[in-house]
Amino acid sequence: MKRAILITTLCAALGSGLVRAQFGFGVTVFDPTNWLEAINQLRQLEAQYRQLVQTYMVVRGQYDLMINMARRIPVAMSIRYRAIVTPWRYPSATNTYGTTGGWMSAVNTGLGAPSGYFESAERLAAYGAAMGSVPADQRDRLMKRYATIELTDGANQHGIEAVGALRRNAPAVETAIQGLEDDSLSANPDYNTEIGVLNKINAATVIALRNGQDTNKLLVSLAEQQVIEAKRKRDAEVKAIHTHIRLMRDGRAVVNAQAANWTAEMLGYRL
Repeated sequence: MKRAILITTLCAALGSGLVRAQFGFGVTVFDPTNWLEAINQLRQLEAQYRQLVQTYMVVRGQYDLMINMARRIPVAMSIRYRAIVTPWRYPSATNTYGTTGGWMSAVNTGLGAPSGYFESAERLAAYGAAMGSVPADQRDRLMKRYATIELTDGANQHGIEAVGALRRNAPAVETAIQGLEDDSLSANPDYNTEIGVLNKINAATVIALRNGQDTNKLLVSLAEQQVIEAKRKRDAEVKAIHTHIRLMRDGRAVVNAQAANWTAEMLGYRL
């Protein structure tokens, strides 16, 4: 339609010039080059017009999308999506003889774990000079059993420190999560810009990474204790196998040596 109007206007202008020339109003001049140039300009204008319409439709679609993306859901987010916080529980125990206070403090703060642990656990004494009285074939086995208890003490203290540190840092972590929740549920437009939303997503990711790291620390502590427990079971199984080997190798000779002179001893027994 637009193209037809432009062509009609151009033809009318050229035609009126010819009419005026024929009736003595001017000199008749017809230049085909100008005519072709005018047609080419008309085509360019038509192409530009179509491109302008397409650009407008694209920009309008982008604008409508931005409006839809910026529209908030019609609910009170701070009420509908507010999650109930489960508070941390800190263990406690009676301290009748003064042997549990240090332990409780350590598992709640992560501080003073060695002293708190040994206030409640019986300390392991050293053999000292008495080790020289232990038979040589038993000394290696005895020292390794002793090492198992020492390793257990170290793993237990590390576990107490890890648990206590998590409990000590829990209020600060909860405050950070609460602030992120408040900002995420806020109706303030300043908190809901594209950059603001991305910043909140990044903050949530960092908090998740921190919590994942804390979980890994607990898992490492548990794995350490399981390894020591596995060592304890292995030592017991090795001891049982060694006992069986000795029985198979020396059992008959020991029994024969003990039973060799039973008859003579019994016959020679006198009150």
